[in-house]
Amino acid sequence: MKEIARLANVSQATVSRVINGNPDVNEELAARVWKVIEEVGYVPNQTAQTLKRNQSKLIGVSVSEMYNPYFVELVDHLEDKARKLGYNIILHNAKHNPILEWENIQNFLTRQIDGCIIVPAGRHNLERIGKLPVPVVSITQTVDALDSVAIDHFKAGKLAAHSFIRSGHTSFAYIGKADDEKYLGFASGLYEHQLPVSAVRVLELEQTSNDHFLVRQGIEKHFREFDAFPFTCVFTENDIIALECIRLVEERGLKVPEDISVIGFDDTLLSKIMGISSIHQPIEEMVTTTLELLINRIEGKLSPDIVSIQLEPTLITRRSSNHRRI
Repeated sequence: MKEIARLANVSQATVSRVINGNPDVNEELAARVWKVIEEVGYVPNQTAQTLKRNQSKLIGVSVSEMYNPYFVELVDHLEDKARKLGYNIILHNAKHNPILEWENIQNFLTRQIDGCIIVPAGRHNLERIGKLPVPVVSITQTVDALDSVAIDHFKAGKLAAHSFIRSGHTSFAYIGKADDEKYLGFASGLYEHQLPVSAVRVLELEQTSNDHFLVRQGIEKHFREFDAFPFTCVFTENDIIALECIRLVEERGLKVPEDISVIGFDDTLLSKIMGISSIHQPIEEMVTTTLELLINRIEGKLSPDIVSIQLEPTLITRRSSNHRRI
């Protein structure tokens, strides 16, 4: 910086103010400093241009995990769509760890991102994420403090409940978090048909990772409590849980869907290959809507009011739940 100041015939403090985009610096003076910076290669040209135009064309993307194939597909679509819009993606995996999530976000800021897309790793960091100096959009989850794009999880739960009821089921299980909107929607769907909440047994998994082995262990722990299953159908938080549930049911000598019907969530490639009924999340529409919202924020085209966009879920029925009970 000292050499830059000497060549531009300004103070080091002035050079620092120019690099940090201080608006009080005279434009002619700032142009002279940037010319010297570029000539001597003090910083890479790309970074220099970023600082000058106050846009890096970089978007930070933080996902809660990468075990779930849904997020792999989501990131792939985000990268492709962002590139077409002139942006590049920096990806970090929070691994369901809020401390790591916050470290990742701090790393984004050092890279001078224009905005951030996040699949939150819990609720721990949401308040301070909402105070970041760059626009942030939550994708796949509706968050009160942030702009968000997601499907209506409550309505998705209702779709699963209505499907099971139409097939003649009267005893149900849900594998996932009891405070999840999809479970609340599922219970509401049962209530609409005069079925009490006690008709559904909630099997919560202790682990946060969707590693197949850990998911299997969690389900197996619950299933060991039953000599005979007190339910004839299962709605699960995601497709990985649905797959491991089906495997464990069949290992008991039971048939899916004849004995136990299963509906998953996400409609991943996994569910398509394995014939698992699943709630479909429209990835392409979700990605397009999220990027449009974020870029409009970056370009200052929106009012400061928080924007929450909910897309419609659909149930894709496959072999795992297409049996009607008599």
